[in-house]
Amino acid sequence: MTRQVSVNSPGRPLTRRALLRSAGVLAGTAALAGCGSAPTSQDAAGSGSSGTPGALRWWDHFAPLESLQNATFARFTGGGGPPVEYTLYNPNEQGQALQLAFGSRQLPDVFTLSGLGVPPSLLHEQGWFAPLTTADAIRAGLPAGILTEGMHSFDGALHSFPIFTPRQYETLVWFDRNLLARAGLDPESPPASWDDLRAAARAVQRSGVASGIVLPLQFPDRLAAFVLELAQTAGFPGTRGNGLDGLDLTTGEYRFHDDAFLAAIEFLLSFARDDTMFLASTSLDARSARVRWAAEGGAFFLDGPYNAGVLAGKFPQVLGRIGVGSIPTPDGRAPVLTRPPNDGTFWMSGRSGAVEAASTLLELFVSAEYQRGLAAAMDQPPLDLGVVAGSDAHPTYKRCVQLFGEQVFLGPAVTGRNPRVAAVLGAMKPVEPGLGAIIQGIASEQVTDVRGRLRRLSDEWTAARDAAIAEVGGGVSTADWAFPDWRRGEDYTA
Repeated sequence: MTRQVSVNSPGRPLTRRALLRSAGVLAGTAALAGCGSAPTSQDAAGSGSSGTPGALRWWDHFAPLESLQNATFARFTGGGGPPVEYTLYNPNEQGQALQLAFGSRQLPDVFTLSGLGVPPSLLHEQGWFAPLTTADAIRAGLPAGILTEGMHSFDGALHSFPIFTPRQYETLVWFDRNLLARAGLDPESPPASWDDLRAAARAVQRSGVASGIVLPLQFPDRLAAFVLELAQTAGFPGTRGNGLDGLDLTTGEYRFHDDAFLAAIEFLLSFARDDTMFLASTSLDARSARVRWAAEGGAFFLDGPYNAGVLAGKFPQVLGRIGVGSIPTPDGRAPVLTRPPNDGTFWMSGRSGAVEAASTLLELFVSAEYQRGLAAAMDQPPLDLGVVAGSDAHPTYKRCVQLFGEQVFLGPAVTGRNPRVAAVLGAMKPVEPGLGAIIQGIASEQVTDVRGRLRRLSDEWTAARDAAIAEVGGGVSTADWAFPDWRRGEDYTA
């Protein structure tokens, strides 16, 4: 039997410093708990998990995949595997639950890393993970070039793998076709430039049918993603993810203070100055912002491709009036973005007593059946983008995947060229506040010298990397972060 539990406990996003600081404290708590009865699943997860004897415990944050996950778990159990207890988290809250579960030695058997903000290499050193016992079968089910040492495997042992393509981004322009039409705009021609989107939001606001745009200003990670992607459309030679945020790929230098970042932040926050932003945006995370937008709170909404899947599951009546366009660019030309290989998606607990069963279950996630299911579920696009066109996915989702295939190119993986880099990433001290929190500070006018504050962020990341390189000692240098042979608009295959 599979049981889905939705967790809605409050909490701040977890930082790496908080994780490392609290791990020692919670380890002591776990030792004391060992003198009495063991914590229940409810203690560990903050939910009403039933604690079925012999069940595998699974935590993830993929709301659009709920039905697919349940079907996969049923397939596994029907084939002779144990039952799976499935907990679905808000991505902004899962990190805190994982932190508490690790400290109390109650990690689920399989989990995603949403909300942790910590390199998998560091978590591996802390003992979070177990290697996959069915690695050969899993490798055989994956496309060539997907797996990278220091990201998915450690010392040659496979620990995880991606289920989604790196050819995607989160700053798609979703819009309510009805609201645009009522405001006198053409729903068949979504805004392509920054100025076009601002003008369209003003037109909607002036019409009185709704606010111009809804933004998740309470979610710093999403704000950082928006700016990192918008900066690329403004010419920044960078990417997003896997330890490369803010890096000029051609030089390996941190350049959060580049003109492209200032322009991207200026654009993102211009809706507040234009008075076209939904007023409650400052208190909304991604999910609550989506709810307000779906309820016609605003005409436009920036979100990833999974928006279609969430709407289909939670607000199916909305899908018929929704459209989607590509990330806007400063001049309206077709965007060109770069993404590195994806991190692993699911990880097995290093303390799991059911590693064999969990690893066998994970084999199902590289099957063609699961890839087709991903397309139909409309979360992040599957590794095999070719399965989407012939799937039952909504036309807006198919449009997202079409855009990604044209606009997103595979970037370098810094750990793939030199595995010693993973040790540096694991040793790097966190820089707080990060880009997302700084954007929030700019929005609230607590930060007034924008370039100066971003330059300081660049310097702080540079110092953190230099210190980590010195700590690791030998076999790695800042040159490992530079890819002078990388070319914008081309897949990096070196």
